[in-house]
Amino acid sequence: MRTIVVGSSAALLGLVVSTTSVRADDMPTRKAGLWEVTMHMSVANMPPQVMKFCTDAATDAALFKLGMNAAQGMCSHQDMHRSGSVVTVDTECKLGETDMTSHSVMTFTGDTAYQTESKSHFNPPMMGRSDSTTTQEAKWTGPCPADMQAGDLIGPNGMKMNMKSLGQ
Repeated sequence: MRTIVVGSSAALLGLVVSTTSVRADDMPTRKAGLWEVTMHMSVANMPPQVMKFCTDAATDAALFKLGMNAAQGMCSHQDMHRSGSVVTVDTECKLGETDMTSHSVMTFTGDTAYQTESKSHFNPPMMGRSDSTTTQEAKWTGPCPADMQAGDLIGPNGMKMNMKSLGQ
């Protein structure tokens, strides 16, 4: 899927699951290169988290497929709709003993920026929270630097990992 970098398992599920009626080819495209993603979570005293992600079309397609596979078995309902540059995702998933419902809206600005707002509800509460809101603002910053390859993610803590390795 075109929105990959998120900070919580609930937000991840809310953003990467889909129905078979929507394919990776149906998603708005992101420009290949380095993306900066700023994530705001509705957790007390948590500052915005900034990550950098290097991607290309093949990496986005592979991560979309990984997300679809992750949702199978955990989610009883996944519904994704695209209307122009806006993608809406509604899910019902099981995270351990907790039922999660999530509603996410991704708004793309061409192929160089997008914003996502994801609202999730947990029953029973997860880590003491019944509701969570996560907002992502992502922008293309240029070509990937020489020390990064497609799939590389540099997290807020500076740790680097390759997201494509998650599916292997």
